[in-house]
Amino acid sequence: VQGRTVAMIAFAPNPGSHSILDVDTAVAYVAGLTATHDLVIVSFHGGAEGLDALHVPNEMELYYGEQRGNLIEFSHAVIDAGADLVIGHGPHVPRGLEIYRGRLIAYSLGNFATFQGISIAGIKGVAPLLIATLGADGAFAGGKIVSGRQRRPHGTLIDERGEALELMRRLSIEDFGDAAPQFLPDGTLIP
Repeated sequence: VQGRTVAMIAFAPNPGSHSILDVDTAVAYVAGLTATHDLVIVSFHGGAEGLDALHVPNEMELYYGEQRGNLIEFSHAVIDAGADLVIGHGPHVPRGLEIYRGRLIAYSLGNFATFQGISIAGIKGVAPLLIATLGADGAFAGGKIVSGRQRRPHGTLIDERGEALELMRRLSIEDFGDAAPQFLPDGTLIP
C-alpha cells in the first residue's frame, strides 16, 4: 500500500485458528511479521457476547463457559510486539476504543452485516464503520466512526442519529479514560 508492505493476521479462541488464548505464540507471530513488513494489522474474535458485554474487563472473558481471551492483555501484548492496529469483533455489540503506545485498538466493532437468525434489535443492530489512518511509522494519525444501523431486509444504512458514535464515545471514556481517542460530533477521531 503506497509502497509499504502490510501484513494482517487474525486470532480467535476456536480450534483451527491462531489462538487468542496463547499470548506468547501470538506475540511471536506478530514479531515475525513486524520484522518483514512495514505495518502489521491484528484482528481478533474474542470476548464475551451480548448486551452484558459492552465493557472491556481486564481479565479472562467467558461465554457459556468458553474462555474467550483477556482482550486488553492480548491487544497490549501484540502492540508491544509491533502491531500497528488491532481490530476486534466477537461480542456482537460495539465496545470502546483505546490508544495504547500510539496505536489504536478497537475492542469490538459489533455487527455490520448479520445473517438472518442473529438478533439486530437495539444495540445489537448498531453498525459502526471505522476508518483509521496510520502514519508511515504505524502510529494512529486519526480516523472516523461512521454510524450505521442494520435494517432488515435492507442491510446496513447510515444512521443520521449517530447512535454507534455516541455509544462508542461513551464506552471509550468509561473504559479507557485519557487513553481513549477524542471523538468529535461528526465522528472524527483524534489521537
